[in-house]
Amino acid sequence: MRRFIPWLLAAASGAAFALALPGAGWRPLILIFPGLLLEALERSPGGRRALLLGWFAGIVHWVIAVNWVLPVMHHYGGLPLAAAIGCLVGMAAILGTCWAAAAWLTSLAGSRLRVWLLPCAFIALDAWRQFWPLGFPWNPPASVVADAPALLGSLPVWGATGLGWALVASGSGLWALVRLPSRRPGLAVLATALGLTVAATLVAPAARPAGAPLAVAVLQPGSSLEEKWDPNEWMEMERRVWALTDEAAARGAQVVLWPESAVPFRFDAEPDYRARVIDTARRLGLTIVLNSVAGSATEGYANSAFVVGPDGQAGPRYDKLRLVPFGEFVPWWARLAFSDALVREVGTFKPGARTVLLDVGVPAGMAICYEVVFAELAAREVRDGAQLLTTLTNDGWYGYSWAPRQHCAQAVLRAVETRRWLARAALTGISVIVDPAGREVARLEVGDNGALVAEVVPCRGVTPRARFGDWWMAVAAVAALALLAVGRRQRG
Repeated sequence: MRRFIPWLLAAASGAAFALALPGAGWRPLILIFPGLLLEALERSPGGRRALLLGWFAGIVHWVIAVNWVLPVMHHYGGLPLAAAIGCLVGMAAILGTCWAAAAWLTSLAGSRLRVWLLPCAFIALDAWRQFWPLGFPWNPPASVVADAPALLGSLPVWGATGLGWALVASGSGLWALVRLPSRRPGLAVLATALGLTVAATLVAPAARPAGAPLAVAVLQPGSSLEEKWDPNEWMEMERRVWALTDEAAARGAQVVLWPESAVPFRFDAEPDYRARVIDTARRLGLTIVLNSVAGSATEGYANSAFVVGPDGQAGPRYDKLRLVPFGEFVPWWARLAFSDALVREVGTFKPGARTVLLDVGVPAGMAICYEVVFAELAAREVRDGAQLLTTLTNDGWYGYSWAPRQHCAQAVLRAVETRRWLARAALTGISVIVDPAGREVARLEVGDNGALVAEVVPCRGVTPRARFGDWWMAVAAVAALALLAVGRRQRG
């Protein structure tokens, strides 16, 4: 029985982190998962066993954390249940390699150094998920506290990566206080995590207003995917959007954001629909930001955002840069197994070539759906002059699962990292307007229908996180290598 204890501890570690995330929302568990993983490593011989323990913990974590992949693949993708389960487990196995590498590297040091090494190795590898070949920075540890604005003050300095390191380090320190004969390493890690967080919070720049407030509305029509796929429902879908647009204008909105897939028409290819949007913007004297497929079979199709001003003029479109794997394109390494997208309606899209700010009266950065999880995209838009962040999404795929809450939490992190107001329009929820401190000033839950209207303040200035990129990932990686060198010298 004793030989199974490390595996049980590893599974508990992965599950604890998953249950701390938005969804289950048991936030204190974020401070427990590092200790459970460290204890699993303490009770194993290291080497390949440590690698497998970390991988197992990661698989358990991702299977629980993104359990919503199963109904998406089964219900909307049309895959048999067994195949959908295989997709979920396969995805978890790929993403779990980061856990495996972190656990193996941690096992190379002695117990006292492991308390320092695990947070550095784990966060460096977790942040690396934003890059090739994974490209899936979903659910960073910092998203656990995204609904606690009082804990987000350090984000403009070191971003979600830095705050995530502080959370993992605190958990490691608590384990050392209980487990190690000497409490000094635990106290030192806890003091460092707390001290750096407080210091980053104190030096973080405040939001800097750049002009008069702007009345922004986000619409949530609540149209289901089944309605979008049924031509008999298209008139009703369109009616809801026009009615909510009129309501927003009557409430004083100057800018109205329609969510992704709000209406099943092409703005660039259907003249009647385009003319109605332009006429509405003129009649109501407001700016409309909308989503539509754009392009052609010869030049390629893009998932795009358009803006139409109160003068009826349409500005440059924004083409989505970060596409959803298996939803909007099939990764090159998976084309041997899959020849098309795994979910209905979307296929092979072409990514945009560059960021494009939308003129909504002030320069606005845009993220379409999944793009909001990429911190560097928001940082680049702010460096280019964005004074407001916007995001249009269709989370109808996920129903009442954990996914909408996880997705929305990461939008909140972008607002605080860049010290910008952020307006999020979601087809079925969660729609929200967030201030630069991470406070939600207006919100519509999943399943609600309506329009949110709030005054947002355009902001200027570039935070350290936006200016220097994910610099804490580099700090964590260098620190992990240094700790490994020290550990190897001590063992030698």
